[in-house]
Amino acid sequence: MLAIYCRTSKNKEEGTDYSIETQQQGGIKLASQLGVDYKFYIDEGMSGTLAIEDRPSLADMMSDLKKGIISNIYCIDQSRIERNSAVWNIFSAECTIHECKFYPNGIEFDFSNDESVLGSNLISLVNSYYAKITSRKVKLANYNKTLKGKTHGMKPYGYKRDEDNNFEIFEEEAQYVRKMFKLSLQGIGSYTIANILNAEGAPTKFNKFKGKIKRKNEFTKNIIEFEKSDVKWRGNVIHDMLKNPIYKGIRIWNKDDIEKRIEVKIDVQIIEDDLWNKVNDNLPKNIKNVGKKAEYHYLLNGIITCGHCGNEVLGKKRPKGNDNSYKCKGKRPPHKNCNDSRAISLPKLENFIIHHLFKTKNLKDLLIEAPKSNLSIPLREKLEQKKSELIGLNKQIDRLAKLLIDPELEDDETFINDYKLSKAKRIRINSEIEELQAKVLEVENETRNSRTKTLIETYTDDIQFDEIKRLVHSLIETIIIRHKKEEKSGCYFVVIKYKNYSEESLFMTNYKALDWIWHSYYREKALSEEQLAEDIEDLRAIYEFKGIPFDEEVDLIDYEGANVMTSMLGDDGVQLNPSELILFD
Repeated sequence: MLAIYCRTSKNKEEGTDYSIETQQQGGIKLASQLGVDYKFYIDEGMSGTLAIEDRPSLADMMSDLKKGIISNIYCIDQSRIERNSAVWNIFSAECTIHECKFYPNGIEFDFSNDESVLGSNLISLVNSYYAKITSRKVKLANYNKTLKGKTHGMKPYGYKRDEDNNFEIFEEEAQYVRKMFKLSLQGIGSYTIANILNAEGAPTKFNKFKGKIKRKNEFTKNIIEFEKSDVKWRGNVIHDMLKNPIYKGIRIWNKDDIEKRIEVKIDVQIIEDDLWNKVNDNLPKNIKNVGKKAEYHYLLNGIITCGHCGNEVLGKKRPKGNDNSYKCKGKRPPHKNCNDSRAISLPKLENFIIHHLFKTKNLKDLLIEAPKSNLSIPLREKLEQKKSELIGLNKQIDRLAKLLIDPELEDDETFINDYKLSKAKRIRINSEIEELQAKVLEVENETRNSRTKTLIETYTDDIQFDEIKRLVHSLIETIIIRHKKEEKSGCYFVVIKYKNYSEESLFMTNYKALDWIWHSYYREKALSEEQLAEDIEDLRAIYEFKGIPFDEEVDLIDYEGANVMTSMLGDDGVQLNPSELILFD
């Protein structure tokens, strides 16, 4: 198969870069000439200076290359693959290792030819140098545009640019800016204004763009993706817009650097000076005097997901209200787009998890006896990728060191900066390799099981919240919760996925959430000789039913048992006593 890699830069103006369609057409033409199937890998609006892991489609292509899915790669020129020498080193190394042919602009590149490789390395250095020079030019150009009151980059909400790059009011959005200021002057808070705009269907700045926004989860540090078209108004966004002087015609450049900060008057403004000043004078009064914000403890934030819509499930405590529950994010403003989920008592869910992890008799034995998991496969793939990246980076550092010996180049700031950045990156990659090696050990061998045993046995009834949370998050990867509507508010289904294990448990409880039934336990392979014997008998019966001859010497090679959901009914369920619940606040 031919991989057709296409990339456009986010900083290119329309018509100054190869379009995705143009790049695709060149690849399709090559696929026809080679007589092979093809697959597109497209990174739109991505800089060529980014690392492989920061470009999703390039990362996918490199993964498929290692799996043997693709054997040929096309791009319109080498700069589509990289403007970063480290990326080129990794790419060329992987192509050589996996015998994958590379066709820049449809012409096969010979990785075995020393002159071709030398030329490609020089091109890579030029690409990297060009990217840095371009960045400097763009910054200088943007600075000059700012001084002249011109636009550049993403425009503030309510504005657009005219043919001469001047600011122009975009009435479709500006009407909502005026409404924000009007409501704020009436004493309405920013979060209430956001709810009003969302109820009216007012478009946000991102709604007209395609693609996704990435945010890091503050609890798990995992990256969460959101469709730009789904972004809603939020109170903090409204508050920042109300304080932005751009709406009274003043643009600020380098606002965070006092020495370089510049204020420039632009020709148009959406809000009159007098109104802007009144709103900003009144803004502090709109913030309710609620005193010091209460600090609450949420044991499970960051590891619970809604089984209906895939959103996070977050804890919420209100000292003056009845809300003391874990609730799907899709049930909260500004979204409210999850109709099937239902909130569950916060203290009851937390106490159930504590009881199951640390007081259930069978759980510790089930996890400790669990067989080696396949979870290490993606970790090992990432580890090998990092090792390959390190090899390429070491070559680049050696090459830069030789260049800097040249008297004509020893003072070249570009090469000096590249050298320093590469050495710093090498330290980071070495650290990442060490972390990945530790994770592989956790998942693959007895370190995982002994660690699990220690974590479970560390718990005592008198340890503090932070320590309990550490133990829980060390033992659980995710909790998925679903609600089934029935009479008397229905019931909940809770799936617990254990960290570093393929094993999962399914629990059921009713709306009272006091009696938790351990419905089933999933295992990836047989855990004992007895279970293996049972699985072999089941396999033999399936062969007999289908009329297929069963040959133990052939059919049982490397057989470790079947994926089985074992019934746990009547075994180690959890019964909570309302008067004995642990309350952290």
